[in-house]
Amino acid sequence: MAKIQQNIWFIFYVFALFFLILFATLSYINWKTIYKDYVITQENKVRLIADSTRSLFKTQETILNIVGAHVLEDNNHQTNPDAIMTLNTTLLDNPSIDAIALVKTDGTMTSVSGGYDVTKFPNLLEQESSRDSFLATLKSHKMVFGRTYYFKPIEQWIVPIRKAIRDKNGRIVTIITAALRVKDSFGSFGMNADQSHRHSISIVRDEDFYFQYLSDDEIDNTLAYSTPIKPNEREAIQEAITLTHHITMDEFREHEYLISFINTDLKGKRYLTSLTYDKTYKLWISVRIPLNIVLQDFLQKFAIYFAIFVFINAIFFLLFKTIAKADAKRNADLIFQATHDQLTNLFNRSYLQKNISDWLFEGAPPFSILYIDLDHFKNINDNFGHQYGDYLLVELAKRIKAVTPKNATILRHGGDEFAIVTNITKDETLLALAHTLIDTISKPYHFHQLTLIVGASIGISKFPDHGNSLDILLRAADIAMYESKKIQNHAQIFQDSLQDEYLKHVKIEHELRKAIEHHELFVVYQPQIDHTGSIHGVEALARWKSATLGIVPPDQFIPVAEASGQMVKIGYFILSRTLQEIQEIQTTLGITFQTSINISVRQFMEEDFLEQFLNAIHDIGMNKDLITIEITENLFIEDVDYILPLLHNIQQCGIQISMDDFGTGYSSLNMLRKLPIDELKIDKSFIDTIVEDKTAQKMVQNIIAIGKNFNMSVLAEGVETNEQIALLTSFGCDRFQGYYFAKPLPKDDLITFFQKR
Repeated sequence: MAKIQQNIWFIFYVFALFFLILFATLSYINWKTIYKDYVITQENKVRLIADSTRSLFKTQETILNIVGAHVLEDNNHQTNPDAIMTLNTTLLDNPSIDAIALVKTDGTMTSVSGGYDVTKFPNLLEQESSRDSFLATLKSHKMVFGRTYYFKPIEQWIVPIRKAIRDKNGRIVTIITAALRVKDSFGSFGMNADQSHRHSISIVRDEDFYFQYLSDDEIDNTLAYSTPIKPNEREAIQEAITLTHHITMDEFREHEYLISFINTDLKGKRYLTSLTYDKTYKLWISVRIPLNIVLQDFLQKFAIYFAIFVFINAIFFLLFKTIAKADAKRNADLIFQATHDQLTNLFNRSYLQKNISDWLFEGAPPFSILYIDLDHFKNINDNFGHQYGDYLLVELAKRIKAVTPKNATILRHGGDEFAIVTNITKDETLLALAHTLIDTISKPYHFHQLTLIVGASIGISKFPDHGNSLDILLRAADIAMYESKKIQNHAQIFQDSLQDEYLKHVKIEHELRKAIEHHELFVVYQPQIDHTGSIHGVEALARWKSATLGIVPPDQFIPVAEASGQMVKIGYFILSRTLQEIQEIQTTLGITFQTSINISVRQFMEEDFLEQFLNAIHDIGMNKDLITIEITENLFIEDVDYILPLLHNIQQCGIQISMDDFGTGYSSLNMLRKLPIDELKIDKSFIDTIVEDKTAQKMVQNIIAIGKNFNMSVLAEGVETNEQIALLTSFGCDRFQGYYFAKPLPKDDLITFFQKR
């Protein structure tokens, strides 16, 4: 069972592992997809911002060139009001420019647009935030933009752009400077590029690493634009680029790569950053987003996948749990069936074999086995059917449970055999329990208005006194049970002396199975003499001369034949042999006489007994009136309702019926009155002491009187003396049988006996 359970859960684990791998794969693919989408989005933003920035600067440079051309046409531009008008017109066409001014080479502003008071504007060379870019303008023939700073006169964060206007000789005529409002220039296309406002956009000057533009509202502009990016932060970015893309910063600048990577700032916060370089204006343009936003986006979809994964696994788990539970129940049922008797639900022999280690182990405490065998149970199955037998067994199991100690183990060991394993070891207590069991089992069973009665014989063995293995203990209990069966409704504790008796029993049973085939069984005949001295008939008696055991007395092999189920076969052999030999004797001598044949209980209870009996008589050709069957009182502890009609049928066929061993059994006067009995046979045990025992005399007198009252003949067995004959004759006994007249004789000796008389 455990192996099947493991296989079921192994399959579940395989499925779970498969879905886990599938879940992990899908999650990984999903992460890669989301990450790639963010990379593509950011890189597109970087391209858009880079293109917009380049376009912005080119446009502004063109404007400065146009303004410069106007200035060159006017030699008095510094004092000409038209120059101011030209600057104002430029502002109208360029809303991102807050102010445009003309500056002399010494840094002094001469004209400014927008109505500002030029005298309040600072000298550009004297202002730290504009000095470097102004000096660079004096040296350059191209437009130069300065770093972003806060310009107090106009109260705006600006990006200054300047260009030196030179005459045809290359002399600087004036310097045009314009102030681009950060929000209206970079901020406008920054917002167009990032409408979700989750990305941080930055434009950094390569020459000094100051921010040209920064979209992060969480950072103070004064702090952001007034200090360059720290060297260790730049190094961290360089390391991230080198690690992920294996390129140097010089290669980056040369080829204007657009790349994305993950980096960590100085505060430990991680970002997904997309970066490119504008070689024309020497700007680093980047867009970044906190990595946790990407992770959150991933985790939202991951949660869906995880929920599906958990749901599927939960479904599979419940399915496999249901299967496992059903399988466990099925296995438990199989184990129960394998270890329990299906009829009574008691443990069975297999359970005892598998679990005897609970009782038998090194240093185990003593215990006992009570082996119970029912008496005459087979007759109930044979006569009433197995339905009645099964009912009786179920009720019997309940009765055994009711009177057996709770800590004992009860099992059905075979068809009508039960065993009890108990820790009781005292002989008195064991015998008391056994007799309680016998009394309980022997009480009548009522089923469908029918009363069934069985007896029980119990054998008891003890560990370690009688053995140290289950087989030895069971054999000892069986031997004791066999001994108790001789008395019936009895209990016996195993003794060593019983072992020899049991082995002898086993040997007899074994050899008896070969007796008929080996022609070891034969029949002898003891004459029966009437009170006039004439021969009334003979009783046929079975004898066995074994090649191995020698002469085996009938009182030894007949009970073995009964117990081992061989009596029916032997009984029909005796019947056939007797009829054949008696027919030969009567034909040889030309006389007729009565022949008594003993019929065993087992044989008598056979369903087709009478038919086979009559067929045997017919086949030999004998007269049925010359046949007497002998039955014992033990027959009447069987089914009386079945036996009475059968006896009447036998008598109606002309066959006489004799009751053997009368006075030693269970019959009552009331039953005897109902029986179709022709003859009563007084048991030898009464005859042996009849001369000297007054009680025996009275018993014999009573039996003879009973027979006479019921119109039955009376025959005394075991007659051996003349005194016995005289006394029996005086009592009115009709017939005699015993050694006084003749021992049981073989066929030829019987012929001689008849010839002599």
